[in-house]
Amino acid sequence: MQIKTPLEGARVRVRDYRKEDLSFCTGLWFDAENGRFMSDPPAGGADAAYQKALDGLEDNALGFYFVIELRATGERVGTCCAFPQDEEGAFDETHQCYDIGYCVAKGRWRQGYGEEAVRLLMAWAAARGAREMTAEAAKENAASCSMLEKLGFSVLREGSFKKYGTDLVFPSRVYAKMLGEAERAEGRETAE
Repeated sequence: MQIKTPLEGARVRVRDYRKEDLSFCTGLWFDAENGRFMSDPPAGGADAAYQKALDGLEDNALGFYFVIELRATGERVGTCCAFPQDEEGAFDETHQCYDIGYCVAKGRWRQGYGEEAVRLLMAWAAARGAREMTAEAAKENAASCSMLEKLGFSVLREGSFKKYGTDLVFPSRVYAKMLGEAERAEGRETAE
């Protein structure tokens, strides 16, 4: 799915993924350090099924794939995604909840770009009628856990996820945030 109109923040723009973004995205996701706490496979670990999923990111019927870029220069600095789902994690056409993921290029860590992108996603989802947003982070990923907590997310439950194509399992926290009037108002401002 695509949103067509980018989400504009003070410093970043969140726009639809395009096929020409693939090498940038996989460069982040497959990198040993940058993609360490992601479920994506390590470099060289993409099998035919995973490659087929990559080839369909632009037209994915179950969710939205985005690129985060600097507004001033257009430089790509990260990726994010959003999947509408129900309480059991299945695709939900009513869009009451969005599960999100994000990744910022390691050369741009700790500069607030991930936080700004997630704020834009919260406002966008709230403007679409979402009531809740969820995100899963590896417990070891202190920076991601801290950012989510700073944004008002709280731990919904503990879990785990597996890195694709490996035996590596990460204990995780599933975070949730109820979206309220503040996010809806920000979403209306972003849309104007």
